[in-house]
Amino acid sequence: MRSEAVETKKLLYIFGVIVFGGMLLNSIIDAGIYLEYYSVEKLWEYRLFIAGGAVVYYGAVFLYHQLRGRLKG
Repeated sequence: MRSEAVETKKLLYIFGVIVFGGMLLNSIIDAGIYLEYYSVEKLWEYRLFIAGGAVVYYGAVFLYHQLRGRLKG
């Protein structure tokens, strides 16, 4: 059996899309249900939290690969 190496950069970016995209999609799909219990402001606060988390995550992945490339030479 032949094994192939997985690119860490692609894997981390795809993982981020799945996690943060899924959370954002969930907040859009379930918005009608949760608006009965929570306010619109809470929904937007949750979406901004997701966006902020995504920015931090993708920034960390970007910096990781920038520093890793510099250390390799």
